Amino acid sequence: MDEALPGCAPENGDSLVKVKEEDPTWEHMWGLWESSRQAQELCRLRFRQFCYQEVTGPREALAQLQELCRQWLQPETHSKEQIVELLVLEQFLTILPEELQARVREKPPESGEQAVAVLEDLQKDTGDPGQQASVYTQGQDMYPLVREYQGASLECQSLQLLPRVTTLKCEPPELCQGNPQEVSAEEVVTKDGLFNAKKETSQEVEHGAEAPGIPDRDCVPQPPCTSVRTERTAAHLNTLKDRHPGDLWARMHISSLEYAAGDMTRKGRKKDKARVSELLQGLAFSGDSDVEEDNKLEAHHAQKKLKMSNVPEKNWTKRDIKPNFPSWSALDSGLLNLKSEKLNPVELFELFFDDEIFNMIVNETNNYASQKNVNLEVTIQEIRCVFGILLLSGFVRRPRRGMYWEISDADQNLVRDAIRRDRFELIFSYLHFADNSHLDQKDKFTKLRPLIKQMNRNFLLYAPLEEYYYFDKTMCECFDSDQFLNGKPIRIGYKIWCGTTTQGYLVWFEPYQEESTVMVDKDLDLGLGGNLVMHFADVLLERGQYPYHLCFDSFFTSVKLVSALKKKGVRATGTIRENRTDKCPLMNAEHMRKMKKGYFDFRVEENEEIILCRWHGDDIISLCSNAVGIEPASELSCSADEEDIHQIAQPSIVKLYDECREGVAKMDQIISKYRVRIRSKKWYSILVSYIIDVAMNNAWQLHRACNPGTSLDLLDFRRYVAHFYLEHNANLSD
Repeated sequence: MDEALPGCAPENGDSLVKVKEEDPTWEHMWGLWESSRQAQELCRLRFRQFCYQEVTGPREALAQLQELCRQWLQPETHSKEQIVELLVLEQFLTILPEELQARVREKPPESGEQAVAVLEDLQKDTGDPGQQASVYTQGQDMYPLVREYQGASLECQSLQLLPRVTTLKCEPPELCQGNPQEVSAEEVVTKDGLFNAKKETSQEVEHGAEAPGIPDRDCVPQPPCTSVRTERTAAHLNTLKDRHPGDLWARMHISSLEYAAGDMTRKGRKKDKARVSELLQGLAFSGDSDVEEDNKLEAHHAQKKLKMSNVPEKNWTKRDIKPNFPSWSALDSGLLNLKSEKLNPVELFELFFDDEIFNMIVNETNNYASQKNVNLEVTIQEIRCVFGILLLSGFVRRPRRGMYWEISDADQNLVRDAIRRDRFELIFSYLHFADNSHLDQKDKFTKLRPLIKQMNRNFLLYAPLEEYYYFDKTMCECFDSDQFLNGKPIRIGYKIWCGTTTQGYLVWFEPYQEESTVMVDKDLDLGLGGNLVMHFADVLLERGQYPYHLCFDSFFTSVKLVSALKKKGVRATGTIRENRTDKCPLMNAEHMRKMKKGYFDFRVEENEEIILCRWHGDDIISLCSNAVGIEPASELSCSADEEDIHQIAQPSIVKLYDECREGVAKMDQIISKYRVRIRSKKWYSILVSYIIDVAMNNAWQLHRACNPGTSLDLLDFRRYVAHFYLEHNANLSD
């Protein structure tokens, strides 16, 4: 990394060069350096100094670089933000003047903010390091100096701007011809006066003795540089200085110039000075609009840094959690009332599709038909007949809907006697749920919004009052949709967020859209998944301030979300991704794979009493909770092969999550058995069918809870409702 600096030799004829010492064995240094910070710095240097000649071919070189980069950045334990912070910190230290690098690296900073704090302290102690000076060469006008490095990130002339320093690197023309004034090896063009940076500590080598490639200064002149039009460049910089007071312009414009000038590597690249000169001369500066954008970016970054600085440091300790939630003691009086009323399947179904919803459907359907100049005059009895045919299509399937009026059997005769085919087609084509003159254009599902709100209200009103709930995403099958969800029985359709009980009763649902209508406290900064879980918690708390326990998967889980739920008095448990663990020092997943099954590692955050646990079962799983920890651990049967069956330890947090996470899957399984098969040409027809199926699932769940010993199976329950609607609402007067 440190190599000779070409330039004018000192007057005594001796040349100062830096000799790159041979690095000691990396394995030996690794054994000596016990500090993790030093080990990380070692990995960084090894990655940066890796040579192609160290391996036998390009594939080995790429593999070696990938391994060295992984050892340095540690993506398995570091988040994306932490990796970016490491890269920015390294580049920041690289661009510092070397005397400042040495001072900062005495106590290697862990972040850019720490490095800036060290520099600001040095500025207070030694004066303003950003003070600018001017450099003059004897007998010539003022020239900004362009210095040429071996091994620098730019191997050509380049322009570099640091915070509060305006520096133009350039070799002075004819610097070593004749008897010019000697100039220090490290000088910069600054604002107020002459500033001489420190000279590099180097090893003296006698002129021409042991330094091959160093020419005699009396015989061979130093190579001249390509001159730059200094007047125009200085004018550009003055304009720039007024418009862009900080270093943001340097990052946006000069960095792009550096990349355009040549390769960013530090070895063996040809210089392209003429091209840099052209870029400098033809550089077009941004206008006032760019200044406004820069100010916005600076304000955004400052606000983000302020938020990060306000977040207290996490304090992780290896112990079990000590939750302080009250125990569950709520009594489900609503279910007791339903048991005493002894409702039949139709009455249970109409707890959700009640008279208010049927009236809303009738009114909006007639209103929509009148807007199309059609005198429909549909009635509630006819809407119930339509619902009866839709429910019937779930268990009596025909290739075409017209066949329900053509084939002679008991069910088809029931359909023909209930409503005529043409009347059904007319009503079904105009079926509507919202007023088109009062639609919210920002809401993708505005034409179903009244129905969704009413159904969510009824679902919550009659939901079993249980301790545990599961929140997840599911799919409503639709092959015209561009939404895709992997890992579900239905992968193409409309994505739906839903919260259910552990048995599969749907409490709340919301179709997915890019601009979510779910609103929570923006200051929490929980993201889409966290906002949805918080909204579902608020929905549950509408029934009373009970210590509900929510479970969810890694899409939603974060330490911040679990903490926010705890402040609401809601218990929470979920799987968590590696980059959301807030630097919790759990055992690395790859290392844990080498341990026996049943091994686990855990930590508790002291300030917020939140536990993180990583367990080796069939796979490595990481969980986070504010209410359940390790004890009491249970024994789980695990078979390594057909003959070897042994018991492994299972923490309590893992067991609880496994028991609760099947809620949405159970609902999907029930709905899939007898799904409505009749569709219309309207895009939202599939969602209407889904809501009918969900209402039937919830009604059957209540039926089983109210009649535990004599309950009907799902098919008989659905047939009862379909036949009742077709038999008791028949109207052939049309």
